[in-house]
Amino acid sequence: MAFAPRYEIVVKKIKEMIRTGELLQGEKLPSEIEMAKQLNVSRATLREAFRILEDEGVINRYHGIGTFIAKSPIIKSGMEELISITKLIEKQGMKPGTKDIEVSLKQPGEREATILNLLPNEKIYRIERVRTADGEPVLFCIDRIPEKYVHKNFEFKEESLFEYLHKDLGIYISYAVSDIIPVKAQAADVYKKLKMKSKSNVALLLEQLHYDDKDNPIFYSSNYFSPEKFRFYIVRKRI
Repeated sequence: MAFAPRYEIVVKKIKEMIRTGELLQGEKLPSEIEMAKQLNVSRATLREAFRILEDEGVINRYHGIGTFIAKSPIIKSGMEELISITKLIEKQGMKPGTKDIEVSLKQPGEREATILNLLPNEKIYRIERVRTADGEPVLFCIDRIPEKYVHKNFEFKEESLFEYLHKDLGIYISYAVSDIIPVKAQAADVYKKLKMKSKSNVALLLEQLHYDDKDNPIFYSSNYFSPEKFRFYIVRKRI
């Protein structure tokens, strides 16, 4: 029977303490010596647990000041999981919503046509909208889908594009190739749409090309997130 390393046990213990309210958001943790004694582990084990927790955004460490429980953003998402924004918001126990939606049929730009592997005369529908969680704007997204994939006189009025494609068109999104790029929030007026404090703030741009189960590129999206409201993480395992 395999046993979990001590640092993994410490990681789980600290997360449990946060979940139960024993540790609060923004709270400063005791010194390393005190914390290690409290959890009955070595300082080396505690440091490794802290390293993992910091990578996951659970704690913040400041040199010469101390270690603090991070103030959680509205939404957390693992990068290894492909899930619609609607489902992700619901998974967090919040109500998903959409506002400021704009749908237009247009000729794609050269880059869009190349990414979606379109022929010269093929058009795309461009869907722009702000997604909300419990009424709070958390994401500005731009989706581009070839005209050939949707119904005639397409009007997108759903919450989830994934669900629309699957239920209405029989297209199942199987995987996506993604890039995360930090950008200035002034791009596309993201700071206004997401109610960020300043246009000089940094937003996270998640660009994704979504494929169906036959490896066809179905739609291309540019999603802008405020780091104050959304955090991505990835679980990495040693091999």
